[in-house]
Amino acid sequence: MRSLFPNLHPVLTAMAAFAVMTPFAMAQTADDLSTIEQQIDASKSLQQQIVAEREAIVQEQAALSERLIALAEKIQSREAAILAAEERLQELDAEQLRIHSDLGARREEISRLLAGLQRIERNPPPALVVEPSDVLSALRSAMMFGTIVPELRQDAAALSAQLTRLETLGAQTRTEQERLKDHVARLLSSRQEMTDLQARKKSLLADTLDRLKAEKQRAQELADKAKDMKQLLATLEEERLKVEAAEKARAEAEAKTAAEIKAKAEAQARIAAAKKLQPRMAFADIKGSLQYPAQGQILKAYGASDGFGSKTRGVFVATRADAQVVTPVDGHVEFVGPFRSYGQLLILNTGGGYHVLLAGLGEITAEQGQFLQAGEPVGIMGKSAAPGTLTGDQLQDGRPVLYIEFRKNGEAIDSSSWWIGGFAQARG
Repeated sequence: MRSLFPNLHPVLTAMAAFAVMTPFAMAQTADDLSTIEQQIDASKSLQQQIVAEREAIVQEQAALSERLIALAEKIQSREAAILAAEERLQELDAEQLRIHSDLGARREEISRLLAGLQRIERNPPPALVVEPSDVLSALRSAMMFGTIVPELRQDAAALSAQLTRLETLGAQTRTEQERLKDHVARLLSSRQEMTDLQARKKSLLADTLDRLKAEKQRAQELADKAKDMKQLLATLEEERLKVEAAEKARAEAEAKTAAEIKAKAEAQARIAAAKKLQPRMAFADIKGSLQYPAQGQILKAYGASDGFGSKTRGVFVATRADAQVVTPVDGHVEFVGPFRSYGQLLILNTGGGYHVLLAGLGEITAEQGQFLQAGEPVGIMGKSAAPGTLTGDQLQDGRPVLYIEFRKNGEAIDSSSWWIGGFAQARG
């Protein structure tokens, strides 16, 4: 048979259990309750302090985002300098190769030239003022010398010019190699700084979140313990019912007030967060203002032949190995991870039904659920192209390829009107 007073049994049990308590035990229990209430007040103060620390950390995260954007711009500028240095080295190497090939082809001719010069040096032409019997021989030698020497001098001058050019090219090559080495060292330093900043940004809130969670749990345990002691003391008081009623009314009023304050604070926090974590402009309103996510060469535009009998649905950009990739626009990261044969894929929700897809990355540093500002780093390219990012006429191209696709309501769209300068080269 069910009890008509289901809440009365625990109270009667507690009264029976503690009816024999001494006045000293009751006083000790009251002291314990006072201590617990003091601990609860201290816990509330600590929670407020942790919340204040979180606000400061959120501001520091925003500052870190700005630093990451500036650092990503520096890295892409350094990569552009490396590309230029590599191109200059290729030009210098090609010219040196042409000169060496020419000298190799003229090996016999040069040998004869050098032998002729040596003979002239050992046997100079005879003087005309000699004995009469030598006049005819001298004239013949002079005539031969007059014909050959200018040609030998001309060939010797051309050979000297080629050798001098080779020395100049060698010096220029060494200078460019030193510049390239310096650019690469600075690039590695900037990337290490970026890695440290990203790690700092990810770990900023983790400590305060753990501390706040632990402190709330501790406060709840103290509150449960205090509630048990209050109920115990109430059962041993003469005016138990009045005290219980007063305590209940007070607790309900406090709970209602606390709930209202909490709900209001949470609503304000949601509004503030929504304002902070939304794109600064509607995606449809920023046409003609986007920078490409990486430095490189545009291989295919939207709607071009993919070399397999179909049309492309996005943009293909060839980059250098380990090239820095940034987000071209503000948005929330909806997906991060490997996808089929496209390598690492990142999907960015830019609002208004628009999405931006970046595929072919070697490593993605952004995390799902993050809000990113335009220009913030999201990852780096790999050493070579993912199979899904290759077109039919680019199968032999060894460079990694970044695939960029814009979508509206799930359908691929032409992105050309969003980029600065349309389909210009993807270089800063």
